[in-house]
Amino acid sequence: MSDFILFHKKLISKSEKKKLLRLTSNWYLTFTGTNYFEYNIGKFKVIVVGDYIGSVEEVFSVNDYEIAKLKGHFYAIVAKENSIKVYNSFFSMLPIYYTESDCLISSSLQLIKEYLTTKPEIDKKFILENLLFNYGFFNRTLYKNINLLPCHSFITLKNDKITVTKHFDISSLFVPYPKGGKKTVDQLSNLFIETAKQYFPKEEFDIAFTSGFDGRTLVSCATYHQQKFNTFSFGKPENDDVSIPLANAKTLKIPYQYFDLGATQYISSEYYQNALEYTTSGYLGNGLLYPHFLYSTKKISENSKYLLSGAGGSELFRALHSAGAVTSEILTNVFKIQNEEELVEIIKNAEPLRVLNTSAFTVELDELTQEIIEYKKSLPQNITRNQQFYIFVFEEIFRKFFGQWITLQQKYISVRTPFLDYNFVKTLLTTKYGGANNDFFTDNPIKRMKGQYLYTDIIKKTNQQIYTQVTGKGYRPIDVRDLKYIHNIILPFLKKKLLKKVTKTNLDNLGIISGVKANEKELRLTINNDQLLFNSKRLNTMFTDLSPYTPEKYRDTLLMSLSILHNMSNHSISSKINTYEVYNSINGL
Repeated sequence: MSDFILFHKKLISKSEKKKLLRLTSNWYLTFTGTNYFEYNIGKFKVIVVGDYIGSVEEVFSVNDYEIAKLKGHFYAIVAKENSIKVYNSFFSMLPIYYTESDCLISSSLQLIKEYLTTKPEIDKKFILENLLFNYGFFNRTLYKNINLLPCHSFITLKNDKITVTKHFDISSLFVPYPKGGKKTVDQLSNLFIETAKQYFPKEEFDIAFTSGFDGRTLVSCATYHQQKFNTFSFGKPENDDVSIPLANAKTLKIPYQYFDLGATQYISSEYYQNALEYTTSGYLGNGLLYPHFLYSTKKISENSKYLLSGAGGSELFRALHSAGAVTSEILTNVFKIQNEEELVEIIKNAEPLRVLNTSAFTVELDELTQEIIEYKKSLPQNITRNQQFYIFVFEEIFRKFFGQWITLQQKYISVRTPFLDYNFVKTLLTTKYGGANNDFFTDNPIKRMKGQYLYTDIIKKTNQQIYTQVTGKGYRPIDVRDLKYIHNIILPFLKKKLLKKVTKTNLDNLGIISGVKANEKELRLTINNDQLLFNSKRLNTMFTDLSPYTPEKYRDTLLMSLSILHNMSNHSISSKINTYEVYNSINGL
């Protein structure tokens, strides 16, 4: 997928304008590639970048408040008379960045940075947010003068003015009395089966098939609709996300391949290369933690144009209940703790912040804690606490966590996520089977089964073999529906609880620790280059102590710090003020 950048005429000369796409008398557009579509009806122009699933007529017929509800992950740039509107699709999974001072709008933070007329200043609150939550809490970026467009919003450009408008409020989909029962499940599962069909491309494609319910539900639907597809997963061979789908695929007689993240070639060169690309692109996420998503996507893209992903399915169906990469311990506390003073103290004394020279962040940390408290106060008060939390899940976690993966993957392949379909989500949230309508942070396996019941109904209707295959949870889809198999759910749950207490988990099943250790020299240099914001001594100690048995939260804090430091090391590169030079660099001239 191509990146785009829009800029005001004041940034370019007359000769340069001839080489760019003129949208209005004031605004011009350019791309990093040729992968976009342009539609024209009279003076009405629509440019679509990405994977839009639908007809051209539909794009032209919908209004401002409906474009984001169309299917696919895409951008839409609409020029009409002397005005331009810039949209991203549902859940705003693909980021839009803008800066009002220089009148720049782009899908790429790095492109905007290249165009700035003044050197960007590091935003220390963004660093705090990433260490506390694993991604940004608000709409900041690493740079103070570059903003991330809020979720479900669009930008209007007129003359030299940038206006941001929110077009959709996810809380409008919540209902006071969600429906339940077999009839509701039956309708929901039928809806998803038909929805998934609309996301399957006409040509052969790949499905991410792991040990969980999301991927196998898509595989089940694909077999039901008689699609031609391949499957894949990644990890070390002993990883459940490899061993289980490998066995399942063999029984199902469907093509499957796995990418061995323990292989010498991956650890010695592919890990770090993809980690750096991930870190410096898209949302500037924790590339040292997720390079395998980029690596496997590149491999898949060699033979396929489409990747079907189950991203967001679990979060839609089952109430989030434990701290981890998706919901950090601090984030759960933000919504659990009602006493403001107690919450402020917990945030300020959070373990991840110990990697910083805290004296350099005193003002920013004070301001950030107050902003978080104000955010909580701004949430609707006529809904449940779990629904309040889910506003954050839908508007921030989906795009800043799963959107990281999709944004990077979509540069190489079209990623489709049937679970994140507007009409399906809208219907789901009217029922008891949406995670938002569950108990707040429940750890009760019986109550959490409610979210898995829908998966199993879909699978029961679409593939009887998958319906009886064991998942990474230790039980089968059929066990969720039939009470005579309830012991198959309770026993794995109790076993998992017991193992957590008596064993240490080897966290190198994705080759992350091995990859970090293989590139120790470069990463130590990254740590020691910073003498101002981070506590180099503590980071070096954490690096030395890093092992496959290091607790996840300590490992992730170290890797997040290293990812941020890598981006900061590139910060000193001077901005290119000459627009022609930038244009040439973008287009390879």
